[in-house]
Amino acid sequence: MDPNHFQVDDSLPYYNALTQCIDHWGLVLDKTELVRDGVNHVFATERVDGAPVIIRISDGNVRERGEVLGELLWLDHLISHGCTVTTPILSRGGELLESIEVDEGTMHVCCFQRFGGRQLNPATDAQWNDELFVRLGREIGRIHRASDDLQLPADHDRLSWHEIRLGQFPDPLPDFFHPQVVEAMRVYTDEWKSRPKVAGHYGLVHRDLHAGNFLVENGEVQIIDFDLGCYGWRTMDLAVLLFIYYYYPSLRVPGATAELAGHVLKMLVQGYREEYPLEREQLETVGDMFMLNSVNNYFLMLPEPEHWQVAMGNPRIPVTESLAWIEQLWLDGRKLEIDIREC
Repeated sequence: MDPNHFQVDDSLPYYNALTQCIDHWGLVLDKTELVRDGVNHVFATERVDGAPVIIRISDGNVRERGEVLGELLWLDHLISHGCTVTTPILSRGGELLESIEVDEGTMHVCCFQRFGGRQLNPATDAQWNDELFVRLGREIGRIHRASDDLQLPADHDRLSWHEIRLGQFPDPLPDFFHPQVVEAMRVYTDEWKSRPKVAGHYGLVHRDLHAGNFLVENGEVQIIDFDLGCYGWRTMDLAVLLFIYYYYPSLRVPGATAELAGHVLKMLVQGYREEYPLEREQLETVGDMFMLNSVNNYFLMLPEPEHWQVAMGNPRIPVTESLAWIEQLWLDGRKLEIDIREC
């Protein structure tokens, strides 16, 4: 569900930017490997001192420099408050972000420490269990608590959830979108845009917290990829994982039910509340966050379902069926439900 996977017409500008920034961090080019391509290109590499690092190169036409800097300042703040998150590395020039000019425009390059943990497969991994959910909930709560103490400068701030690329409605609307579905989504999204932003309920959120964006090492949860971080409802960071693995047909784990999703939420909430308050009123919005996730998914994947089918590892239930499922949800006016009675 990550726009880093958007197909791009030409990867050459990213490689040109990589070549130009080798000296900025003292990188070893022959130990550099592309691990993710798209609007963001992510490379695993090493520095000359042997330290494993990640290089992320972002298209300046998609993210302005100030917005990327806001992410990096946010990460530094979270680390100083004990959060285990992506760790930016200053360049040799003392900069968190280096902007590189290529023929196609500006590329923003940043470097991060490479964590040693591994990604989990929710469908098969024994570590996808209650203990993990409590730990993950604890980390999310810690991030939200620390974020409340941060005021980013106006010229280095993040966007609101509906302003980022993933939250935009295409204009004009391509013919392959269902107009009735889009109109229902638009009404729903506009209503949430106008909701009051209650302190503690609304603030900086990761916004894309699925199994691909955290690592596990010796029981420790390491949260990565804050590129979609924005201002939104705090329950967004609980709902993404639940929507993807317990509702969305193509990625749903075996035996997934609304009751099982409610149990996972209970464990996440247990850990979260060790770090930060979570009121009943907030939990009642989790189902709404599922629906907002379905909107994101629909606009992200419908233009390129074949690409996403491959990117997801060719799931047994095709992406096209999942997109049809989303359309039917909205045509039926049906909201995804979750049992929060035990939370």
